[in-house]
Amino acid sequence: MQKRFSFSILFLVFILLWQSCDTPEQLAKSTDLDYKYKKAMQWFNKKQYYKCIPVFEELMGLYKGTKSTENIYYHYCLANYRQGDYIISAYHFKNFFDLYPTSEHAEECLYLHAKSLDNQSPQYELEQVNTYKAIEAYMLYLNNFYDNASRVDSCNKSITKLRKKLEKKALSNAELYYKTEHYRAAATTFENLLEIYPDIDNSERIYFMIVKANYKFAINSIPSKKEERFDHVLDSYITFSRKFASSKYMEEATEYEQQSRYQVVKGLMELAQVSRISDREAIFRRCIKEAETQKPLLKEEKLQEKCDKIKEQAYFNIVKTNYLMAEEQRGIAKNEPLQKTVKSYFIFADQFKKSRHSREAERIYRNAYKTLEKLKTDG
Repeated sequence: MQKRFSFSILFLVFILLWQSCDTPEQLAKSTDLDYKYKKAMQWFNKKQYYKCIPVFEELMGLYKGTKSTENIYYHYCLANYRQGDYIISAYHFKNFFDLYPTSEHAEECLYLHAKSLDNQSPQYELEQVNTYKAIEAYMLYLNNFYDNASRVDSCNKSITKLRKKLEKKALSNAELYYKTEHYRAAATTFENLLEIYPDIDNSERIYFMIVKANYKFAINSIPSKKEERFDHVLDSYITFSRKFASSKYMEEATEYEQQSRYQVVKGLMELAQVSRISDREAIFRRCIKEAETQKPLLKEEKLQEKCDKIKEQAYFNIVKTNYLMAEEQRGIAKNEPLQKTVKSYFIFADQFKKSRHSREAERIYRNAYKTLEKLKTDG
């Protein structure tokens, strides 16, 4: 009975001693470094990483400067990675590679550094800083270990996957700019997308969206900016039509192209009307020139007619502008703008015999002629 009791006590003591180092906190009290290392590796092999990590951290300090440090640090990096602490593992894998570039684990650590960053890459809707970092890390690995066929293939596949995510993010940004009516930013982002990712999926639609966004931006512009911006629409349309002549978006894109040609003419008319009187004639003449250039390129009869009306209006406005210039002058200084009024009237009357502005133009002409005659008499 006494023997049995003694054996039970001994067994209980053994169990307590065995369990006394079953946690990192309890193991920290031990001064046996070999035992600590063996226990940490035991936890590591059992995938109890939360237990072995603090022990490895302690051992790295205790073994600092010895050959054992490399192996301990390697397992510390792996434990963090396998536990899913990718921020920590990304840093330490790269640090391991920098400290031990000739180690048998150097290649693996540089690869897992990239994988750690890859695992931190978020969904495409979020900020993509870690996606860029992961691509850079994979490229660093490839530059150092290009002869490892298995991991090279894995790296290239991961880079392709990450680049697709960046494409999707950039496309999402461009679409958001368009939906929120930031048309200039949308057009620029679509253009940058094609420049950075020339092989992007559905490039046809992106080229079309550049035309569309440019048109929306131009149509909402102030008169002084319209000519330049509609010219940009036409440039983007030409690029689109050459690349995708049979596109399903061609009909809509052509509508933007046709409207842009008309809007160039209309925009010059609007610009002239809000400009200083002294600048108007030159702008009206540019308007006439554009009307003559764009009309043959307009397919719809309605747009051609509108173009003709603007041209007619521009010729009449030149007559009117010259007369207004004369009214601003005094004495003999009226002579030149009045002569220009008479001359521009005859050009207008010759080209537009049935114009809706004929009566007013004739009235202006008569007033100008009378004033000229009076100036001659007074002179």
